[in-house]
Amino acid sequence: MIESSDNKIFAELMESKFDFIEHFDVLFNNSFDFVFLIDGNLNILNVNKKVCKTLFLEKEKLISKNINEYLFNDEPASPPQDSYVVAGISQISKIITSDKTINVTVNNLELNEDQRLIIAKEEVNYEGMISTILENTPLSIVIFDKFGKFEFCNSHFFELWDLSKNDISNYNILEDEQLKSSGKFQQIMKVFSGKPLLFLEGYYDSLLEKGKGYQNWLETILFPIRDTGGNVSKVVVMHKDISDIKLAQEEIRIANDRAEEANRLKDTFLANLSHEIRTPLNAILGYSDLIADIVKNNLRNDENQFIESFRNGVKRLFKTLTHIMEISQIDSGDYPLNLKPLNLKAKITSTLTLIKQEADRKNIELNLQIDPQYQTVIADDAALVKVLNNLIENAVKFTHKGYVKIETYPNPKKTILFCSVKDTGIGISSEYLDQLFEPFSQEQIGFSRPFEGNGLGLALTKRFLDLMNSSITVESTKGVGSNFTFSLPIFNES
Repeated sequence: MIESSDNKIFAELMESKFDFIEHFDVLFNNSFDFVFLIDGNLNILNVNKKVCKTLFLEKEKLISKNINEYLFNDEPASPPQDSYVVAGISQISKIITSDKTINVTVNNLELNEDQRLIIAKEEVNYEGMISTILENTPLSIVIFDKFGKFEFCNSHFFELWDLSKNDISNYNILEDEQLKSSGKFQQIMKVFSGKPLLFLEGYYDSLLEKGKGYQNWLETILFPIRDTGGNVSKVVVMHKDISDIKLAQEEIRIANDRAEEANRLKDTFLANLSHEIRTPLNAILGYSDLIADIVKNNLRNDENQFIESFRNGVKRLFKTLTHIMEISQIDSGDYPLNLKPLNLKAKITSTLTLIKQEADRKNIELNLQIDPQYQTVIADDAALVKVLNNLIENAVKFTHKGYVKIETYPNPKKTILFCSVKDTGIGISSEYLDQLFEPFSQEQIGFSRPFEGNGLGLALTKRFLDLMNSSITVESTKGVGSNFTFSLPIFNES
């Protein structure tokens, strides 16, 4: 594709007696210029796509026509219905279509006695284009000369500042006392001295004080315009009103502060309440065990069941209060985290010892597959024990038949050890998975739910792992089973 500005290429092609007719489409069809090829009798030999598209005529209707059918020396008073070109052979000034007039400048190149190229380049009215952009932009734009005196502003400036042109005609930004006292004047001076770009927030000057009388939240950009010598000749100042955004952000901040304060009060209340109840409950739990041991041989089986139900109820309440205290402690940032090397296999084995009786009662197989090489991880002792207790206890609790499988394996780089607890239990519905680790969240609620629990076990598990910079994932299919996998960093003695 050749443009009209490629004079050197044209000269070389003409010297080589290049056949413009044969190669016309290749050279000019994608050109942004209007290109006509005419013969010595001014008959059109070819035109490019730009001409056809602009004149709304097919190429076949233009070829062999005399160019004078489309070219005129003067623009007529009223354009005819058909599109045409207003021109003289030596210089085309306008191309007129049925809906617009296009100003063009022309290169009129004589190839030989029988061929001539007329290449018309559209003249873009950049001033009009820039003026349209300035007036339609949502930004308030002001231009000052190098001495700070006002030169131009768009209509959005008057709207934002609530001023008239008379209010700003004698304004000088470098003499604005309000700006000088705002602490931003020295930064603005740097732009007048040549700093390429400046972003400001909270701009406030004497004009804004004079107009609206109060401060908008403004986001302001300043940049210089340089003359041909590279010196600053003007400075452009653009303002964007972000008051609504700032108000919304402030409302969100206040709402967040209130929510955090309410959450803090809730955690404090729960912690205090749990402590006040848990302390006497601890004594009740101890005495219930003592009473059960003393009277177990003096009571009937059904009476012993009453004692056992009482003990289980106290244990359940004690466990709930412990969970509440722990989750409040973590959320308030008071949990005493102590990361150190721990043998994961030993912790799993210890947990299985506590769970085994319940698993045997339900005839559930406990399957343990521990990686023989990587067993030591970095974790908090108490947190790791509670994570394992919650996951393995849940797996046994929600499995009626089949197995619970605990497996450990490292990542390819041997830096992370994964531990999965897989069961063949009741599974979890996909709709509930997003809420699984939320406090007090349970898939089935109400007094008729088939399983006991307070909905804090998995929430605590997630929080304990977050504290240790670890993660947990879950895969589950309703009626098939679940697989919980958490990760911990492997301890490297070296």
